[in-house]
Order: sequence, then structure tokens, then C-alpha cells
Amino acid sequence: MKEAHLSCRDVNLQVGRHSILHHATLDLPLEGLTILRGHNGAGKTCFLRALMGLLPLQNGQLLINGRPPVKARQHCGYMPQKADDTAPMLPVISHVMACLKGTHWGIPLLNRTRHKAKTLLEETGALPLAGKPLGVLSGGERQRVALAQALANTPDLLILDEPFAALDPKSHEALLQLFARLHQRNGTNLFITAHGPLKTQNLPLPIREITLKEGTLYV
Repeated sequence: MKEAHLSCRDVNLQVGRHSILHHATLDLPLEGLTILRGHNGAGKTCFLRALMGLLPLQNGQLLINGRPPVKARQHCGYMPQKADDTAPMLPVISHVMACLKGTHWGIPLLNRTRHKAKTLLEETGALPLAGKPLGVLSGGERQRVALAQALANTPDLLILDEPFAALDPKSHEALLQLFARLHQRNGTNLFITAHGPLKTQNLPLPIREITLKEGTLYV
């Protein structure tokens, strides 16, 4: 299994006048599925962006597997809550191919690139969407494509912001099962944000919940 570990040392994270983390200190293994909870406006999305090196810290040190975010993200797959819909008329498969190493906007340097993109789409249940323009997809369909993109380069850690948003109950269950398969087959660990209840009781992977509240991370 791949190892993943999160370390916060006296971290201050602020966006505008909103304090997201206030002198936060935490050491946490990210084995299996780690779920970050918190009320709307607590700053969960901002924290994930900081993990990916997309938001600067005001103070302290944030490490994933002993690396700062800008270096650690090379081994992470990231799915933001609002996906990038650049070039909405390009087919889905081109968007996934663009995320693979050795390609630029869907133009493959290796013949296997298209096959790899199809495999990713199949794994996330989005293969029937491969030829559709990205801009015509529903919210749930777009989520499945975004997850395929996040998986493009076989990450050690998947960081997903509200992956269950816009999913119906059947898709909700299918996504949980996909998480379990990714961990069992590839050793992939997952760090996600979520609001509502998740039916994780029978999932065959370690599960941990943490809460972000008033600038503090609670395990």
C-alpha cells in the first residue's frame, strides 16, 4: 500500500479577513479514506487548495509525506469542487488525454494515450461519455469525468473537494465502491470533503473523519 501522511505545524491560513486555520498543529496518517467535515464557510475548500499549494500560508509548515505542497502535488490527484470547463466543445476523451503526461490538449505523443484515457473513463463509469462535448454533461457526469482526470497520472493521494455533490444515490454508492477498489488495487489513499452522511460502514478500507471548526482541526 502507498503511504500518505499529513503534517501541520503551527499553520495560519487566512483568505481575506477569514481565518481558516489558526496556529493549527496536526500529525495524521492518511491511510484509506479520510473525510474532512465542517459547516459551510468553515474553509474546507481553502484548506484543500492550500494542500495543493494553490493558497499560501501566512505562517507555519504544511507537509504531505514530508514534502511541501508544491512538491507533494506531483504525486497527488486533485478534483476541485467546481471543475474547469475550458474548451467545453472538446470531447470528454480529449480532456482526459490532456491530463496524461506526454500530451498537450489531447494530441498524443504515444499511441497508448487514448487507450489509457478510455481505461480511466471506464474505471469511473464515464466511458459512454467519451465522445460527448464536455459542456453538455450533467453535474454528476462531469464529476465522473473530473475524477478520471484526477486519476490520470496514478497518484498516491487523491484530494477531492465534495466529490458526492450532484450525485444521485446510485452514483453515490458506486463512487464509494470505486474508492475501495482504488485503495485495494492501487494502494491509492483519498482525502475528501463531504457534507451529508456517507454509507461507509461496510467499505473494505480504513476510514477516518476529521473536522475543521473555528480555525482548528479536530481528529
